[in-house]
Amino acid sequence: MRIVDELKKQRVKIGISGATKPEILRELLEGFAEEGCVEDRESLLEEFLEREAKGSTGIGNGIAIPHVRTNQASKLEYLIAVSKEGVDFDSLDGEPIHIVVLMMAPKDSHGIHIKALARVSRILNDESVRVRLANAEDADAVLRIIEEREGEID
Repeated sequence: MRIVDELKKQRVKIGISGATKPEILRELLEGFAEEGCVEDRESLLEEFLEREAKGSTGIGNGIAIPHVRTNQASKLEYLIAVSKEGVDFDSLDGEPIHIVVLMMAPKDSHGIHIKALARVSRILNDESVRVRLANAEDADAVLRIIEEREGEID
């Protein structure tokens, strides 16, 4: 399961304008909504916010991986956003977030969901990869960086 094979260019966002966690999630979910892969963006936002209420997915080192298993997903879906400036996502280390990997998976896909989370974590475990992603100028650069890193960990 390679992330880069599932991550579409149109699902890579350079820059984040939202200032709060709900605003950031709403902004990113717009990417899924534009492609028609969610029926009800507001209820999906609520699912993400309920997940965040259990504990921030801002895991530290400038990374957030908001994720849900939902009836609105027919397969594992990803969206990645990067911010040079960083945004507040209530990260566990209190630092700004520069990379957000938004994931949604079908409700009954626990195993795939966990494997995908682990893979994203392994990709972003390398500090140089995080720095390069945060400074990427366009979607092609982001996809290239992820593909290179996945080649290293496979």
